Amino acid sequence: MTDRRGFYEILGVEPLASQDQIKAAFRRLARERHPDRFRGPARAQAEKDFQAITEAYNVLNDSTQRARYDQTLSSKGSQQLSNPRDVARALLGKAMGLVKTGQAAEANEYFAQAVAHDSESAKAHHLYGVFLSRQVGGLEEGLRHLDQAVRLEPNDVKILLDASKAFARARMFARATRFAQQAAQLAPGDPTIEAWLQQLATGTGGGGSV
Repeated sequence: MTDRRGFYEILGVEPLASQDQIKAAFRRLARERHPDRFRGPARAQAEKDFQAITEAYNVLNDSTQRARYDQTLSSKGSQQLSNPRDVARALLGKAMGLVKTGQAAEANEYFAQAVAHDSESAKAHHLYGVFLSRQVGGLEEGLRHLDQAVRLEPNDVKILLDASKAFARARMFARATRFAQQAAQLAPGDPTIEAWLQQLATGTGGGGSV
């Protein structure tokens, strides 16, 4: 790191800042501290500042590098950050709040960050998968996250049912039926699951919504 401050501090943003906020902070600082605006000793300092700003942005604008950096901060205790799982939970909360207010693009950023911070979280993959499956062109990626959620938490009825409905929408009825049957075994007699299995059996489950 070219600056003793942390990357978030360099850009002047919070640890849970969205990608749009990080980009906006970088653009503003890059204009303010661009070396071409200074002369003499001030230019030398501006060059150092600009290098630090660019380095901070390159890391924080990449979800994988950012998650790794946050984990380093957490382990070193160099910043008041919770562990990655706590950060992921906070990011999921923000994402769900944005979904409720119709801010899909911003929600997508927070969901992606949550998964990057805790890739073993079935909840993160589940919620992100459901969200993506409802977006135009997002079904295929949504299925990958839902499938991963099932792998991580194979005994969660809600995850299984949501995955079943999403796979049915993709016309992947064998997978959809298998997930629904798993859910039925875990919750025998559940009327919602039984009704869904009936739809799948009669071929009317292709429009299932999650």
